[in-house]
Amino acid sequence: MRIKYPFTITRDFWIGKYEVTQGEFTAVAGRNPSHFVGDSNRPVEKVTFFDATAYCAAVTQRERNAGHLPAGYEYRLPSEAEWEYACRAGTTNLFSFGDDASIADQFAWTGENSEATPHPVGLKRPNPWGLYDMHGNVWEWCLDWFEPYRAGPLTDPAGPPSSKFKVFRGGGWNQDIEYARSANRFMMSPSNGIYFVGFRVVLGPIHPRPAQ
Repeated sequence: MRIKYPFTITRDFWIGKYEVTQGEFTAVAGRNPSHFVGDSNRPVEKVTFFDATAYCAAVTQRERNAGHLPAGYEYRLPSEAEWEYACRAGTTNLFSFGDDASIADQFAWTGENSEATPHPVGLKRPNPWGLYDMHGNVWEWCLDWFEPYRAGPLTDPAGPPSSKFKVFRGGGWNQDIEYARSANRFMMSPSNGIYFVGFRVVLGPIHPRPAQ
């Protein structure tokens, strides 16, 4: 459910168990744009939307060249609908762990417990589907351009063909837990890279999407 309307996802996909780390990003991109360095298992941040999609394209090409990727599949960012579906993990609560923000410390690095820094991925408890840091640590870029939600049921929603901002989701180390709710969404210019936004990778069928 999105607000009060259902959305349906018809294409299977796999989503990363963890946010992309600085070590993983550096191994592919040959550089580390992050502000908080010193531990390669911290999530990469200060990445623009274009940095994130370039990383996905490079991993796709590498895996195709190695014969590991079936025809018609790619590594990419999740759509906003895919991201929320994975975050909720079958739940309908404010968070994947329920509605009680007082237990969030078990699941999320946010302004209440982060000590003003991101942390290595996977240290908190996962959501019901085994995905870590879906709430907190760093916000995560999605494929979609931002627009207000359209009223009514949708199938494979993908955002508008173009806009000014791209969506990012999930909350981060720099903001309180209320901003890390499963439904919360924010947006930013795709050319901006900020020290609280990173990303997570999806593997799935090539996603028909608007020009960026």
